[in-house]
Amino acid sequence: MPDKGLEVLVSFPEGIATEFQGPALMLMELTLRTLTQKDVRVVKELKGDDSKLRRLMTVKQREAL
Repeated sequence: MPDKGLEVLVSFPEGIATEFQGPALMLMELTLRTLTQKDVRVVKELKGDDSKLRRLMTVKQREAL
């Protein structure tokens, strides 16, 4: 089984739009791999539900999806 390398966990505040998070994670990973010469994986910390729309829905509305 392959080793998953060094995992760096990043948490974004609500003020950073999701459209910018992916490119930022990729740049961080590239930078860390280049500087350390190690197998670094930069991943986003998963929170409950990032969807503002689903958070406003009732349980019954979400189940209907």
